[in-house]
Amino acid sequence: MAVRRLFRTSCSGAVLLAGGLFLAPAEAEGPPSWYVGGATDDTHVEVLRDGWGYEASGSERGLSVRSALQLNRNFELELGAMRASDLDWTEYFSSYANYLTAHTTFDVEALNVSAVGKVVGHTFEGYIKAGVALYNIDGRQVLDTLMIDAAATRDVHASDLDYLLGAGFFVKPSPNWRVRVEYQYFAVDREFLGVSSGDDPSVDTFSIGFDYMLPKRRSIASSPQ
Repeated sequence: MAVRRLFRTSCSGAVLLAGGLFLAPAEAEGPPSWYVGGATDDTHVEVLRDGWGYEASGSERGLSVRSALQLNRNFELELGAMRASDLDWTEYFSSYANYLTAHTTFDVEALNVSAVGKVVGHTFEGYIKAGVALYNIDGRQVLDTLMIDAAATRDVHASDLDYLLGAGFFVKPSPNWRVRVEYQYFAVDREFLGVSSGDDPSVDTFSIGFDYMLPKRRSIASSPQ
């Protein structure tokens, strides 16, 4: 839990830092380059309870892919997609004299675009990212009362565009390959999980993957006649 809070704190200034790195002087490097990559993910649900603490669910395995356009040595634009299945959340709340519990199990898919600001080294690169995620979540919710288990069952669905933040680092074993470790999260709809208006739910992912730089096209100079 302490690690998750540290990542969230470090990500809070992602937009400003990414912009600062983009505006910083960069060495001449020629045309932009493209990276493509994939990762295995460990995804879970977190809820910030009205500003006083986090609660987290169990995690599930998933997959993600991405493509990044490296504009200069300090700045990239990234497109990504992720999917995770069988995430779950249990929410306890009361309504007058009757107590009610909502158990939600769901799958999530998300497309995201983000700006990535990097601190560059010879072998290691640290980075933060800020952007938006277009997510789609489908699942089933079981409602238990104080007296009756599974008193009601319903299908639930939500889709929206919300903010995304992340941080991580690259290890570069060769000029064209890099291994990355990353933690990112994006906000999701409160009503889908049944949390109150003062709480902030999110889908959080820890991933380990790789990127490969696509070969740059060589320009062919026309020969004099």
